[in-house]
Amino acid sequence: MTKDRKTVAVLGTLDTKGEEVLYLKRVVESLGKKALVIDMGILGDPPFTPDIGRDEVAKKGGSSIETLTRLGDEGKAAQVMAEGVKNIVKELFEKGLIDGVLAIGGGQGSSMSSKALQALPLGFPKILVSTKAAQAGISSYVGTRDVMVMPSVADIVGLNRLTRKVLRNAAKAICGMLEELEEKEPEKRGTIVMTMLGTTTTCGLSLKRLLEGEGFEVVVFHAIGIGGRAMEEFIREEGADLVVELAINEVGNELFGGLASAGPERLEVAGSLGIPQIVTPGNADFINFLSPDTVPERYRKRKLHIHNPQATTMRLNAQEMEILGRKIAEKLNRSKGKVTVVVPLKGFSSWDRKGGIFYDPEADRAFLKALEEGLKKEIELKKVDLHINDPAFSGLLFKEVLKALKEKEGEVGR
Repeated sequence: MTKDRKTVAVLGTLDTKGEEVLYLKRVVESLGKKALVIDMGILGDPPFTPDIGRDEVAKKGGSSIETLTRLGDEGKAAQVMAEGVKNIVKELFEKGLIDGVLAIGGGQGSSMSSKALQALPLGFPKILVSTKAAQAGISSYVGTRDVMVMPSVADIVGLNRLTRKVLRNAAKAICGMLEELEEKEPEKRGTIVMTMLGTTTTCGLSLKRLLEGEGFEVVVFHAIGIGGRAMEEFIREEGADLVVELAINEVGNELFGGLASAGPERLEVAGSLGIPQIVTPGNADFINFLSPDTVPERYRKRKLHIHNPQATTMRLNAQEMEILGRKIAEKLNRSKGKVTVVVPLKGFSSWDRKGGIFYDPEADRAFLKALEEGLKKEIELKKVDLHINDPAFSGLLFKEVLKALKEKEGEVGR
């Protein structure tokens, strides 16, 4: 297979969405791009011959169409086809044979194609036109990637004045993404990756300004579960000169059943890569839920704060904070790179300060005691009589970042 022009891989189940996929193919080609059609269908025959057929997709998923048909299990068959199309798209990308991906689907097709879209790197053009895009819970289609999800509005069952417009716009959007723009990246001293949440934004924005003033690029991730995962995937793939943690609430969410967990590896990836870290207990005082009815029954009588209709938080008590402190120490002790822990003694979030709704110095002291006892002696722990959002605290972190980077440069130079 050779590529003589910009190529868009078009994914769809041709047995049910053949007419629409053919329309997308024609619009893409009318815009001067090549359309490479991949058929994810399982049961019916496609109305036209795709570039990569369902037999090859099933084979790349570890099975065959005949086996999947005999199986009689739609869910398992869809998993095989999803794996197959993901493997094909990754291979096409790695060989430089595609420049973007445009997928179309209902519930099943969206789920299948999203695995392929999420396997592509950040910045690579990818669009999903889905009947499910207007519903809650589409995060499974996006994962930690920059997948553009476009609502089909009408059901994708044939072409009409509405579906033509939506599909045409999707095709024009993916083709527009392939156009080269002259944009020169500014020279940067290095890349600092930071986690943050609304209750530590004051500190984060102040630190960001200070670092950018010194010529650093600062990439900030919103620590609500998917944010922590995205951050750690980013540093795995793109690297970073240093990580600043202003939001470790995702660890507490994993421990105590909150809805903003970033998984059991959170706060371990940077350390495993030897990337220097400046760690604070930012937002350690609470875990996250959505609407009040998502709070488990066992927590209903606890100290809760309804931040907005889709954001309810729960203050961790002293016993939970102690457990969290031990867990944080355990994770940081595995780090291969330099770690500096800076603890603001007057509170870990905007809600955790004197007079605040989550102010509980006893719980914070339990966290600090467990952390201090658990950290190995090689990790520097600094306690400062400040609140995390005090201007002096961000100034202190700025100095710690510069110090850690200077030490890193010294190690590289030896």
